[in-house]
Amino acid sequence: MAVKTPKSARFGLTLNAGTNPATGAIIKKSISFGNLMPDCDADAVSAVANAIGGLLSNPVADVTVTENYRII
Repeated sequence: MAVKTPKSARFGLTLNAGTNPATGAIIKKSISFGNLMPDCDADAVSAVANAIGGLLSNPVADVTVTENYRII
């Protein structure tokens, strides 16, 4: 039977950068950060994202985590 083991993880922030005056659509910008521990819990990621978000000029609209696994 195959085994799934954590390999790496990263998290990303999607920022609300305003609206397009011509279309009214929301302008989104994104930032990603690597070297996240694969077993990191959601509360820790949220705390870091909120801390970083407080330093940015645009508000954080979304936080995502991407995990990569090795199948053995």
